[in-house]
Amino acid sequence: MNKYEDYAYKKAREGILAIEDKTAADIYALSFYYSFDDDDPRKSILSVGYNTKARWRACTPAPGQQPKWPIASDTDEAKWNYAFWLQDKGEACRIGGARDDASARKEWIQSLGLWWTDEQQEEDFDSTMELGDKIGEHFVSLCIAVAKRLHDEGVIDQKFGRPVPILVHELEYHDGIAAATQQANPAGLAAEFEKWIEEM
Repeated sequence: MNKYEDYAYKKAREGILAIEDKTAADIYALSFYYSFDDDDPRKSILSVGYNTKARWRACTPAPGQQPKWPIASDTDEAKWNYAFWLQDKGEACRIGGARDDASARKEWIQSLGLWWTDEQQEEDFDSTMELGDKIGEHFVSLCIAVAKRLHDEGVIDQKFGRPVPILVHELEYHDGIAAATQQANPAGLAAEFEKWIEEM
């Protein structure tokens, strides 16, 4: 385990354990939403959030009801599409948005040999974009590793009293999201989410 992965795990653990117990009782899935501020992989962010059954019900259309925000097209979309989740209201913590996060993240990228400067980007844009793609791959792997550790070390069971799947995703869903989520969770725990992506 690398230093930044350990740092991210500790912050995620603290954020999840700090969720109010009343809210935790209604949570059916956690979100590991990864993004890149300013589309810059050197500014990777992991937002650890959740959705509740109450929110899922609120976004599910009644029989014959037409979809119109915040009503989804069907109950599965309301349940699994992050666009209908609580998002900021359901954020347990954010890793990558604070100053200490930025220094730890830069040290991690440098340890991978993938850091570049703005000057280097101006000189050779294509090569820095290749480095950026590699950073993105490493960051997704880090998210998966953190999620697995939260399960393996009993943090999820401790907080929720039951297994809760962790979805590792970005805004757009694709086969890679299903694969990452499958790796992040105990066998079969996120099968419903994976099936939803497959059927999209």
